Amino acid sequence: MSTELDITVAERRPLLVVLAYSGELNLRTSGEMPATALALAGDDHPHVVLDLSGVPFCDSSGLNALIVLYRRLHTNGGTMTLAAVPDRLGRLLTMTGIDRLIPTHPTVEAALAAHPTPS
Repeated sequence: MSTELDITVAERRPLLVVLAYSGELNLRTSGEMPATALALAGDDHPHVVLDLSGVPFCDSSGLNALIVLYRRLHTNGGTMTLAAVPDRLGRLLTMTGIDRLIPTHPTVEAALAAHPTPS
């Protein structure tokens, strides 16, 4: 798996977008991540589901980037949900308490089913 971070639009629905991440979320790759995610989501999609199944590694700067993105979305009335979180990242979210702030689901399908936006 690449050490670069690639973010692509996996699905668009009214008011909601699924962004698929692949690669490491670390000091080198996380700096522009929030702005890139917001640009990909666009103004018409305030609710974002992040598919993290392709992220084998996330350090503290990557975790900070997720929090920055969450805050930017939340400030503008949007939401952020994490899906398919790898075990190692899931443990990091639990140890830091971030799992109580940002909802997580085992799959993208579960995240979409739990989301209150229209399909």
